[in-house]
Amino acid sequence: MGEGALRVQWLGTASHVVSSAQTTVLIDPFVSRPSFGELLLDRLRPKQSEIDKYIPEKVDLIVCGHSHFDHVLDAPMIAKLRGAKLAGSISTCMWARAEGVPESQLIAISPNGGTFGVGDFEVTFVPSHHGRVAFGRVPFPGEVREVPRVPARFWHYRMGGAFGILLRSRGITVYHNGSADLIDAELEGRKADVLLACLAGRKGTERYLPRLVRALSPSLVVPTHHDAFFA
Repeated sequence: MGEGALRVQWLGTASHVVSSAQTTVLIDPFVSRPSFGELLLDRLRPKQSEIDKYIPEKVDLIVCGHSHFDHVLDAPMIAKLRGAKLAGSISTCMWARAEGVPESQLIAISPNGGTFGVGDFEVTFVPSHHGRVAFGRVPFPGEVREVPRVPARFWHYRMGGAFGILLRSRGITVYHNGSADLIDAELEGRKADVLLACLAGRKGTERYLPRLVRALSPSLVVPTHHDAFFA
């Protein structure tokens, strides 16, 4: 990988690795992938064997766009194993605390979003909406405001507020829209070279993709979050 390049790797669902020669960022890492039976019958646990198999040894930052289980389940264990910073909503940070991630590794993002830097990346959390994927509704809305008991059931992972993630490094911008909705006004004045666009639930959002593409004017659109959650 050249000094001026970014590499984007998809890990399934909304999970991506975005890396420069210097810095590695994970977005919504979720590789444990419990089966449908495990989801219904068991409390959810991250699987270190899958993390060791799929997650790079060097991780500088983990970002979670919202705190449903398929976005945040593995993030705390990865943060502990790799010593990475973990950024996300109050709910995301509560799940991290439940798993024993040190406060020094947490970056709490307010509902209004925020911008910070890690390595050669500038990271912006852009307020957004979650797609209405369950009978026209957002699944498991609300926040986790106290440290929860783990392991937990899938419905305990409240959405906690949704964000788009804008990454900028070496003059290249990548926008990750991890759920199929948006707030048009929050995207005014923002541009992205690469758009990672969630497809799950897109039919519940009027003109979702045209609005997203018109706002960000990407050169490349990569569909994501369209595969089987349990595979």
